[in-house]
This record gives sequence, C-alpha cells and structure tokens, in this order.
Amino acid sequence: MSKMTNSRLALLALAGLAAIASGPAFADSMTVDSKGGLEVFQSDSTDYWFRFGGRLMFDQAWFDVGDNGSAFPSGAQIRNARVTLKGGVGPHWVYKLDVDFVDSAGNAGTSRFGEAWLGYEACDAFFFALGQISVPFGLENWGSSSDTPFMELALPSNAFAPNYGLGLYGEWHGQMITLAGAVYHPGGAGFRQTGDVIASPPVIAGVVQPGAGPFGSAAGSDTLGGAARITFSPVHDSYTVYHLGASGRYEDRHNEANGFDFFTPMEVRARQTPVLFTNIPPNSVKDIQVYGAELAGRWGPFMLQGEYMWARANREDIYPVGDLRNPAGDQKYHGYYVTASYVLTGEIKEYDFDSGTFGAVHPKCRSGAWELLARHSYVNLLDSQALASNPYFFFIDVPVNHFSNFVESADIVGSAHATTVGLTWWVNDNVRFLANYNRTSLPADFSVSILGLRGQVIW
Repeated sequence: MSKMTNSRLALLALAGLAAIASGPAFADSMTVDSKGGLEVFQSDSTDYWFRFGGRLMFDQAWFDVGDNGSAFPSGAQIRNARVTLKGGVGPHWVYKLDVDFVDSAGNAGTSRFGEAWLGYEACDAFFFALGQISVPFGLENWGSSSDTPFMELALPSNAFAPNYGLGLYGEWHGQMITLAGAVYHPGGAGFRQTGDVIASPPVIAGVVQPGAGPFGSAAGSDTLGGAARITFSPVHDSYTVYHLGASGRYEDRHNEANGFDFFTPMEVRARQTPVLFTNIPPNSVKDIQVYGAELAGRWGPFMLQGEYMWARANREDIYPVGDLRNPAGDQKYHGYYVTASYVLTGEIKEYDFDSGTFGAVHPKCRSGAWELLARHSYVNLLDSQALASNPYFFFIDVPVNHFSNFVESADIVGSAHATTVGLTWWVNDNVRFLANYNRTSLPADFSVSILGLRGQVIW
C-alpha cells in the first residue's frame, strides 16, 4: 500500500468518525456546534464530548545567497497539515489523537502521529497523560505551533527542544507556580534505535572492518529520558503578565549504541533548506543534558520574551588512536533568542497560565488585527573545531539516518546568528497570514537573506 494511500485512508477514517459523532443516533441527547471544526457534546453534562479539528499551513520561501544559490533553493511547502480528534469519555477521562501529513524532501505524502494519549484530570490542579506525549521544555517550544509568533521557532528552540516521547506526563498548577514533567522513551511512534551506524577499526586495504562492541552491537532496548519545567508568574491579569521559567531534560543514548546530533533548520525554510547540525561522531554519545531559562513580560499590546539554552553531549574522554569516534571528549552547545512584538491594532496576546505559554491574538473588529515582530537569535553547534571539517562525518551526497531527520551534503556545522522581522495579519480566530524577512549569518562569513510568506487556517 502506497504512502499516499495510507494518508488518504487515515483522513477518511477521521472524517468518518466525525460524521458518525454528528449522526441521528446522537440527535436526542447531544448538541452539535461548529466554529470551523466540529464539536459534539451533551447539553446537560461535561463528561462526554467530542471535537474534530486541525490546521493547515502553506509556506513560500525565497532565498538570496549570491553565488551559493544552488545550496539554498527557493520553494513552497505544506509546512503543517494536521487533523485532531479530542474528547471526553466520562468523569475525568479525556483523549487526544493527532495525525500529521508530512511534506518534506523525500517524505511527501507520508503521515505520522503527533500527540496520541489517554488523559486523566484528577482535579482542577492536576492532569496526567499516558501515550505519545509532547515533552515539556521551554517557553517557545511548549506553546502551540498554531500560535507561534514567527514562521519557525528560534534557532536554539529548534536545536535543543525534544521531539515527541512515549511515556507518562503530569502537570500541576497553583496560584503563581506551574510544574510539568515527563518520563518517556525519546523519539515517539515510528522511531527505531539504529544500533551501530559505523563499524570498528582496523581498516584493511581501505575497508573498515567490524569489531567488538560497542561497534557491531544491536540497538537494544528503547532509551529512557526525563524532563521537567517550572514557571512562576506573580502577575497574570488581562493586561499585564510577568513570567519566569526553567526547564531541564536528560536522555540516555544507550551507552554509545546510536548516532545522535542536535540540529536546527533556518528560521524561514523550504522543503530542501539545509540545516545546521553538530556533526557528533556516531556511536559516541552516552547521554545528553539540556537546560533552559525563560523570561517574558506583557504590557497590553506590547510583549518581550527571551530564552537561554545550554546542552551537553556526554562522551568518553579518550578513544584509541585511529578510532572513528575521535575526537573524544564531551561536547557543549548553547544559544539564546530575544523577541519583541507589538499589536498595532491594540489587541492583547493571550496568556495561558496553566501551561505557562502565550497564544493567539483575537481580533476585535472584522478587519482583523495586525502584529509587528522582531527577533534576534544565536546558536553555537560546534564545540570541537575538529568536527567542523572531518570528512568522514560530513557526508557528501550520501544521506544517513539522523536522530529525527537526515544529514545531507549541504548541511552546515557551526554557529549562526539570525535576525527576523515579521508582520502578521490575524484575520479572525481561525485564519492568519505571516510575512517574515530573515538574515542569517553562517560560518565562513556566509550570509543568507530569506523572505517567507505563510497562509494558515485552524479549525
């Protein structure tokens, strides 16, 4: 069965569930409502309900890179296409299922799960979920992608934020403090441990020979990770918000049995845009640690936010001479961003205290709301200079399995500064249009100018 057929069947199945939920069998006891999507609920109870929603984002990006244009092709993409089922099945129990349809180089027409969990609302202050979960980390990353201020997250947010995980999530919130944590297997549904991705020395007649472990070993059991986020907001009224937070996560990497890299795309991108990555030698990372600090304030239509992140890949201090895992030693990375925004039409960006995130702008008039934004970000994904030009690990025209993406010949090792300015038109609560201009400075005094446009609908 083809990938496209799988995608169509998944969409038809979700549409069928929505049609059944709104059918005559529910007419006597259920109410049907729509604000672009579909919601079915009991008029006299909040225990049983069903909601069908989703989002669609279409992007176009143009790159200006002078003589290096072939490495940064302009193009369009379906940046995000998702359908979501969410519902309540009795007192305290809820569920959620996201299906994402992927449009990227080499993966067009495939589908995959986003969040897919069964949740329990213990009381007003506690919530737990079991299944495929989003891992709590950072202010920008933890917010909904439907409401991200720019077309993409900042460089460090993309580089150091976790992917989905399979495990247990829990949260609690008081009057000024929120706590969220997770214990999980990294990677989410469909992710496979690769085992060794290179063989062991010695090299005989130019051919790398297999050897004893860790080279030649199987992937083994799923790795385990843990993450936590705490926020403090002493003031969060309808006009003013003061927000402070911290995050941390740890992931075991199976004692060197897999390849691992931190990586980030550009802040405006097309399907084939190169990424910035760490180029860590395969089979050498024992575990990773990532920490983040966040600060934000909102004063009516004006808002400031920023984050700093630090990451460490723990490795052996010494490898034998000629070992393909050299250079040895831990690798450390960091990055930051600062964002300022102002809603020109006077509306106020919403703040959700329970999740500790900022959300959408809700227009007050039929002509919509206009928001002006600016952001500067920096990320350093190079600790050992020897990894900047190691030809064995900087692959040429040979894609290899990456932690959650692919390393290609055009991808870049090193650090980057990026400045993005944007203008957003919030047409209504469901539709918005974004225009972003980005200037990114890459290694070797190489700069890229990018113009991006997005049309988005949520329902």
